[in-house]
Amino acid sequence: MKYQLTQLVQSMTKEEVRNFKLLTSKYKTKGTSSLVTLFDKIRKDELDEYDDQMIELVLPDGTRNNYYRLKNRLIEEIENSLVDLHRKKDESFEIFKLLRLARIFIYKSNYDKAQLYLRKAEKVALKLENYAAMHLIFEQIIKLTHIMANTDPMEAVQRKRRYNNIHRKIEENKFLLATVNYNMRNTNFSGKDKNVQDILANVTEELKVMEELKGSTTVKFEIHQCVRESLLQNKQFEALANYMIDSFEQFSTEKLFSKRNHNEKIVILTWIINSTIKIKDYERAATYVELMHDAMLEFNSLHYKQYIWIYHNIRMVTKSYLRECEEAIEWTETALKKNQLNFSNPYAMFIYINLSSINYYISNMDRAFYYLSKIISDSAFSQLPPVWKINFKIIEILYHIDQENQAYAASIYGNIRRAHRDLLKEEAYEREFRFLDILRDVTQLARPFKNEKVIKKINTFLETYPNFEPAANEVIHYNTWLSSHVKQSNYYDELLAQ
Repeated sequence: MKYQLTQLVQSMTKEEVRNFKLLTSKYKTKGTSSLVTLFDKIRKDELDEYDDQMIELVLPDGTRNNYYRLKNRLIEEIENSLVDLHRKKDESFEIFKLLRLARIFIYKSNYDKAQLYLRKAEKVALKLENYAAMHLIFEQIIKLTHIMANTDPMEAVQRKRRYNNIHRKIEENKFLLATVNYNMRNTNFSGKDKNVQDILANVTEELKVMEELKGSTTVKFEIHQCVRESLLQNKQFEALANYMIDSFEQFSTEKLFSKRNHNEKIVILTWIINSTIKIKDYERAATYVELMHDAMLEFNSLHYKQYIWIYHNIRMVTKSYLRECEEAIEWTETALKKNQLNFSNPYAMFIYINLSSINYYISNMDRAFYYLSKIISDSAFSQLPPVWKINFKIIEILYHIDQENQAYAASIYGNIRRAHRDLLKEEAYEREFRFLDILRDVTQLARPFKNEKVIKKINTFLETYPNFEPAANEVIHYNTWLSSHVKQSNYYDELLAQ
């Protein structure tokens, strides 16, 4: 991969750079000075690693081959320093340390010592329920049985088979859950996939009857995942919020949260926030937003970088429902200035669309258009699931109608109908189809919200479909938008009055 070294160097934090410099200065060998010089030229001076000038700067008397060997060595040294620095951040790293020690003593022909380390590795893997690592552990254990005459291979083989069986069952369920989650994500959890519910029910039942995993923390979390996604798919938001809060308290009381599953703790907190927003309990959501931030700082900010944009997004949305739009926008824009956010990050889309909608709430249309255009104009837009593409383009129509750009709104309407002609005929997209039908009239008629035929269509639409659902697919809620225009009232006031 081209620019592998540059990307590696530029990705390093201050702490990682400091650790690398300490290790290289501590274990100085031939060429260390050139190694550090190359590192600094890329990181500080931002020189191109493929520039011929770099060879002269780093290795004045060296050849191109010498330079490429130096680059490969620098990559290896950086990787070693990263492994050293982060060796305690994941408890499963201990398994691989013990495996390496076992292999070292096998090479030294000290088989008793090697067996001791393998037994320790098995205990750690069992404690962490890391059955994937068992394959590597038992590969070495069974090798030892061929060397050590007093070791019964059958007993080791039986243990391996038992662990393999557990691992197979866990992996099957993880695959099903990953498939379910992917399908739900692609419809933005809109309930359009009717097969998801059956899969969730089957996985939940299968997990409950797995005798080998009774009392397993992993299985408890997997059952919890099935139940929460089932409640979400059925849009049982009240039950979901209560279930998530009760589960969080129960898992905390049982001390199930630890460093190895700390990720799950943060995930559960995000679900609590989202579900309490769904039931319009915004004050409680705000409380859990702060708890989420506290959790992100635990274990030396173990998952902080992974969840920072989720946190910014969820905080912004919560603030907007508490009538704190200006603060929500300022906070998020400050975060964007400090850290670049592009569409390689899956949460970029959510950050930008929510910034767009919140600016719309306070009638800052220039910024609303600006953030919406960042999504629609990006090359990643064409790869989005249809439900998102349709809804984002509908938002664009609404913005242009509010700005009295009827002709431009009409052209976007035409593009949607052409691009998604077949999809809009499906029952799952009937709401979007009927809303677009109203928007066609709005773009074509002089005073659409005084027209009896349009009003009749609007009333039918409002009676047919549910009221406002916070944080749903419709970033600008169709019902609320129609009601505010019929009443000639403010959209944001109408939104929060529901």
